[in-house]
Amino acid sequence: MGRHSILDPGNLLIIQERERLLLRTLRRHGIRALDDVRVFEAGCAGGYNLRQMVQWGARPENVVGMDLSEESVAYCREHAPSIPVHCGSAAAIPEADRSFDIAFAFTLFSSVPDDDVARGIGRELVRIVRPGGLILVYDMRRSNPRNPAVRRVGRDDIRRWFPNCPLRTQSLTLLPPLARPDGRHAPFLYAPLGMIPLLRSHGWHVLRRPASPISEFA
Repeated sequence: MGRHSILDPGNLLIIQERERLLLRTLRRHGIRALDDVRVFEAGCAGGYNLRQMVQWGARPENVVGMDLSEESVAYCREHAPSIPVHCGSAAAIPEADRSFDIAFAFTLFSSVPDDDVARGIGRELVRIVRPGGLILVYDMRRSNPRNPAVRRVGRDDIRRWFPNCPLRTQSLTLLPPLARPDGRHAPFLYAPLGMIPLLRSHGWHVLRRPASPISEFA
């Protein structure tokens, strides 16, 4: 069983918590069905979130992903050939302005060490989302001592990369070193431990693309 496999009970608890929050976020912003909703994911990796949106009702042709890894893109295309996926940097997204209702960036910015590149990704996500549309960022709010290539992503970073976008932030996800053993041996502890802010490893950032000229985000 892989360390990040969904078959690991602790990883499953982490994913289920995030998905419940995603669904609450969509409902809070008036989205009751996904039939006609267009979704883009930057840094889609193996395409799990894209396939999940289709499972929840989105049309495959309305769900688009992009990843820098050719291997990840090939995996996406093999496992969901009806979902369009681009290979390349999300700092240059080959999609039209204002063409999506929602954009995701899940654990993407923590892997982008260059702040100018991160700012460019932010500009592109704002550009492709319609006025009033949502940009959802889920990322690590703590550094990983085992992986110096991964950076923490804080609220100030999000504000810098997405200027002028209204922002709501909350923390979630029980620290994986706690969540994984809990999931195997005491899954009932995940929720109460996850209520302690110091034990949460990630941030959930909800941004709205304002109805302003795109030049304001340049």
